[in-house]
Amino acid sequence: MQLHGNWIDRDGAKGSGSLWAWGEWEPESDVVRRFSASPSGLRRPRFLWNPYHVPKVNYRGLHNTDPFIFGERFLYSNCGQTSSNKAGLKHLAQGSVIAFGSGKEINGRRRWMLDTVLVVRDFIDYEMCEARTELKGWASDTFLEVVGGPLSDYDGETSCSGACGPIAGRLRLYRGATPDDPVEGMFSFFPAVPAGGEKGFPRPLIDLPGEYFNPGSWQAPKGLGFGRSGDELSGQWKRLVRQVHDAGLVLGTHADLPERRVK
Repeated sequence: MQLHGNWIDRDGAKGSGSLWAWGEWEPESDVVRRFSASPSGLRRPRFLWNPYHVPKVNYRGLHNTDPFIFGERFLYSNCGQTSSNKAGLKHLAQGSVIAFGSGKEINGRRRWMLDTVLVVRDFIDYEMCEARTELKGWASDTFLEVVGGPLSDYDGETSCSGACGPIAGRLRLYRGATPDDPVEGMFSFFPAVPAGGEKGFPRPLIDLPGEYFNPGSWQAPKGLGFGRSGDELSGQWKRLVRQVHDAGLVLGTHADLPERRVK
């Protein structure tokens, strides 16, 4: 996606302006440009997109965007929290580190690529069907529409049922730490590059010790927090930062909210 936002480079210098980043965005978008094919054919994007959204009367059957990297703070609302084997994702504490991404087989080996890192600053529990009302004041109006809408209007038939289906108990909205409001020196970020160039960049490949990370999972948030000390969490967060920088990328720390268009 082509975004406008802020970033931090390897030397700690801060930048602001147009940047390119991988990320999830389920509503509408425009094609900005088409990239030439990569010689390797692996992991590079073919299209650059400009995200926007059009408000709906009803969001039944639509996917939501999770994590949501736009606006004042990164937000994580529901992905994986409905799965019985990931129930811990509803009980993470302040300072927990969540890495979002997906797996891909590269040269016969399954590897894991990073999209977003969210460091938990605070959170609120909520009922899925009341997302638009219970989360007011905790999230932007854009979030309440494109994320809260599909959750509130869920009808049991949406293609997002595996991640958004009804469950016993409440879900948890996590808000991310920022460079200006970190937790133990940690903040949320997404891998990015300042806009420009002839090719898009591949998502960075991530390696962490097995007790923290399962590269065999094709698509899932990875939560790190239970029973971990602050130093341990900070150490693994720094490993993520280093691997992103080693890939020649910057840390995207803010993205402006996509344009709201009314037809």
